[in-house]
Amino acid sequence: MRFVGALLAATMLLAGCSSSTETTGSEPQPDLARTFDIGGGRQMYMECRGTGSPTVVLVPGAVAAADTWHEVTDSSGAAAPSDSAVYPEVGTFTRVCSYDRPGTARANDEFTPSTPVPQPTTPEGDAADLHALLAAAEVSGPYVLAGWSFGGPIARIYASTYPHDVSGLVLVDGTSEFLQSELTPDEFAVFLQLSARDNESRTAQWKDVEQFDPVTTFDQLRAAAPVPAMPVVVLSGDTFDAEAFRTRLPEDAPADYPEVFWRAQLASQDRLAAVFPGARHVTNTHSGHNIHNESPQLVIDAIRDVVEQAPSR
Repeated sequence: MRFVGALLAATMLLAGCSSSTETTGSEPQPDLARTFDIGGGRQMYMECRGTGSPTVVLVPGAVAAADTWHEVTDSSGAAAPSDSAVYPEVGTFTRVCSYDRPGTARANDEFTPSTPVPQPTTPEGDAADLHALLAAAEVSGPYVLAGWSFGGPIARIYASTYPHDVSGLVLVDGTSEFLQSELTPDEFAVFLQLSARDNESRTAQWKDVEQFDPVTTFDQLRAAAPVPAMPVVVLSGDTFDAEAFRTRLPEDAPADYPEVFWRAQLASQDRLAAVFPGARHVTNTHSGHNIHNESPQLVIDAIRDVVEQAPSR
C-alpha cells in the first residue's frame, strides 16, 4: 500500500491556538493545529507553523494524514517523528501547513477527525476542499504546493483551478496520468485490480477510509487546464521493492509485472516533468516512493528552491 500513499505517520495533537489569522512579512504568525468548519456541516483538520511568504502547503498521499510530513525513516526502515523531517524544517524558513483529508489515518491506526465523505473522492473535489479549508483557516496565498503521491494530482488540479493562488509546485513522486499510457490496456487492467485490492483491504479496517480511483484521477488530470508558468521541481523515486509489490498483485498477474510496472513508472515520471517547461527533475533520490520520509533533505531543499523563486505576497 505504500505506493499509493498509505503511510501511517506519527500522532499529532488536535488542540491548537484559538486564532489563525495570518500576517505578512516577518511578523510572528501563530501556530495552529485543529479542525475548521468548511461548510456543509463538515470539519477538516489543518496545522500550520512558521513565518513567511509564500506559504507552503503540504499535500499528503492517499490515506496519509498531515503527520506523514513529520516523520523520517530510520536505518531499520521504520518511520518516526523527527526535527529533521519536512514539516518542522520548512517551518524554519517560511510558513508551512498540512492537513487531513477525509478518510485519512495517522499513527497507531488513529483515524482523522476530518468529517467523512462518500468515497472515492476525486482530485477536483479534494482541491475544492483544500481551497475551502485554507479560507476557513484564514491562510492567505500565494501558496507553494508540495504534493506527495496522490497529493500530486491534487496539487496540480488546485494550481489549474486557482492559478492566481499558486506560485510554485513540488511533486514528490506524484501520481501521474502517464502511467496509464505507458502501460498496455491489459497491463493497466492489472494495475486497476491492484488498486481495487488495496481499497478493499483498507475498507475492511476503516469503513470511511479514503479510496483511490486511478481512472477518474487520470481523466481529470488530462482534462485540466495547463498549470501557469511557475517554478516546479519533480522528485522521483529510484528504488523499487519488486517482491513487496508482487504481494499486492492478483494471483493471475504476469510473473514479470513488477518489472513492467517499474519501467512504466519511471517513464511516467519523465513525462510528468516534461509537462512543466523549465522544471527541475531530481531522479537520483536514493529512495522508494516515500521520498519525503527516506530522503527528507531533498524535499526540503526542493521546497526552499521553489520558495526562493516564487513571488511572495
